[in-house]
Amino acid sequence: MRTIIYTSILFIISNFCFSQNVNFIIEVNDRLLNYGEIANLYLTTGKEKDDKKYYINYYPGDLVLNEEVLSEINSGTFKKIYLHFDYYTYKKDNQEIANFDIEINSGLLNEPYLIANIFDFRDKKYKHWYQWLTEENYLTELTYPNSGKYIRRK
Repeated sequence: MRTIIYTSILFIISNFCFSQNVNFIIEVNDRLLNYGEIANLYLTTGKEKDDKKYYINYYPGDLVLNEEVLSEINSGTFKKIYLHFDYYTYKKDNQEIANFDIEINSGLLNEPYLIANIFDFRDKKYKHWYQWLTEENYLTELTYPNSGKYIRRK
C-alpha cells in the first residue's frame, strides 16, 4: 500500500517538475470554458496538415506545456504558433462542434497573463457586432498587458 502511495506522489511531483503552466484563459462569447467543453487541444507551427502537433493540456486558467514544447517555443525558430481546439456545445439536444485556431505570437506566452476571447459567429449577436472584421466564422480577441480591444458595430 505504501509503495502505491509513494509511486503516485512521485508521479504527481514529476509531472509538475517537467511542465510549465502559462496563465492562459480561453473564453467563447465572453464565457469562461470549463474543462470538458474543449477537446483535441494542440499547438502547431502552421495550418498545414503536415506540420508537427504538440498536444497540451488546458485547465481553466492554465495552459500546461511540457519541456519539449517550451524548448521549441523559446528557441525562436517559429514566429507564430497556432492553438487549435474543438469546442463542444449543445443546443436543443443537438451537439455542435466548432473548430478554432488561435494565432499566437511566441512572445505572448511569456506575458504575465493571456486571455483569448473567441467570438463565435453562430451566435447572431456576435456575428452582427464583429463579422465585418474577418472572413472567418469566428474572431479571436487576445487580451494581455497593454493590448487593445475590438470595437463593436452598432
